Amino acid sequence: MVSGSTESHLILIDLTNKKVIGNLAAEALEAAGIVLNRNAVPFDPNPPFYPSGIRLGTPGVTSRGMKEPEMKKIAFWINEIISDISLIKKQLKMTFEHEKKIENRRKIINKSKIIKKTKKEVKNLCRKFPVKKIY
Repeated sequence: MVSGSTESHLILIDLTNKKVIGNLAAEALEAAGIVLNRNAVPFDPNPPFYPSGIRLGTPGVTSRGMKEPEMKKIAFWINEIISDISLIKKQLKMTFEHEKKIENRRKIINKSKIIKKTKKEVKNLCRKFPVKKIY
């Protein structure tokens, strides 16, 4: 992204190497205050309701005035949370079939200390960049 640019971008992240479905990633990130969508990736081996990826857009952060340093911080948080939930899922020996059940995804999310820590950091960042009112 170019500094000062108001251009909108979409970012698609393939999670197949993390062995986490987009549903779990999106729900875990939302629990930390980072909102995005689950999304299919090219040649996705998973069914559409349980895709292998997530999709996020830049308008939510650029409209607040955030730039590259903040985007790097957000990318770090996304990676940290996805890595953590992937590890928790592995420790709990959950399969793809287990992960499809919302109660199992909630169990993974509730076990993550990283999500709780990141939620505080996200709130602090958002306080520095409040949503601008449009009249």
